Amino acid sequence: MFTLETEESLLTETIPSASDRSTKNLVLCHGYGAGLGFFYKNLFSLSQAPGWQVFAIDWLGMGRSSRPKWTIERKSNQTWDDIVDDVEEHFVETLEEWRKKVGIEKMTLMGHSLGGYFSVCYSLKYPQHVEKLILVSPVGVPENPEKGASQPTNKPPQEILEEEAAQLNDSLQAETIAAQSKSQPTTSPTSTRTPPVISERTRSILRYLWDSNITPMSIVRLGGPLGATLVHKYTFARFPSLNTEEKTNLYDYLYHITTSKGSGEYALAGTLAFSAYARNPLIHRLGGLQMPTTFVYGTEDWMDYRAAEKASKLMKVPVKIIRISSGGHHMYIDNPEEFNREMAKEMIDG
Repeated sequence: MFTLETEESLLTETIPSASDRSTKNLVLCHGYGAGLGFFYKNLFSLSQAPGWQVFAIDWLGMGRSSRPKWTIERKSNQTWDDIVDDVEEHFVETLEEWRKKVGIEKMTLMGHSLGGYFSVCYSLKYPQHVEKLILVSPVGVPENPEKGASQPTNKPPQEILEEEAAQLNDSLQAETIAAQSKSQPTTSPTSTRTPPVISERTRSILRYLWDSNITPMSIVRLGGPLGATLVHKYTFARFPSLNTEEKTNLYDYLYHITTSKGSGEYALAGTLAFSAYARNPLIHRLGGLQMPTTFVYGTEDWMDYRAAEKASKLMKVPVKIIRISSGGHHMYIDNPEEFNREMAKEMIDG
């Protein structure tokens, strides 16, 4: 645990090098709703690379780091787009302060999902401290295809919520059943997982909740026993390859970091629009990176690797795109052996 200048603390897991002397540093940054504990299948393996020291951090206000009050709020005369820079700056400067405290001069920075998004932001501002950037299924790369799209109804969002809230549970259940009844997606190298179709009614409700910054964590906290059940069902359904003990341990971990005081989670609406597209897409900024960059996706990932292919054409640095077989968005848990092998190669090549 490292204490920052603000007296808040950032949880850090440090795995020393297997050799006597460490000359390289790998820093792992988790995604939204997760924590450094999600890398439990990777930390030991990655630390075996000779000369490498491995760090995993919990972003401030997430995981098991301290939970300061979230103070970046949208004013009445602002849109969410107006505060994107403030949200990004918050996490970039927190990471930079941590780097200074630890005493790392240069690092290979690896970020997953939203952690990948903030890792790009950091690398653009402090390129002198990042030797290589590894983006694991990063959120926010493509442009939003719905940008400027009209709402499906002219009714105020609050009225929509009041009219449809009673039907939300049935609607979501029906869509889940429909999605599960479909055949499993192919895992061929050219395939990409198609997300389930969501009705306009449900989209209206979810869009309202999103723009109101009502996070999944706040729903779990308010749900009491139902919240625990939701996290349990998610964990056991999302990670079928894990044995029962691992699923139970991961559920316990995820439930406790989810129900902790709300803090960094409120960055969600300030960085991503509804449907998880960035308000300020990275594809317009990746061309400014100054270090070799590797994208990593799972073959069954809901995040589309083709966005990285498009972005690579705009980048001026060496770019590599890796796809982990039988892996979803958390491919480092789904197929840790292949993921760890590929990361070891990246560390050696770095």
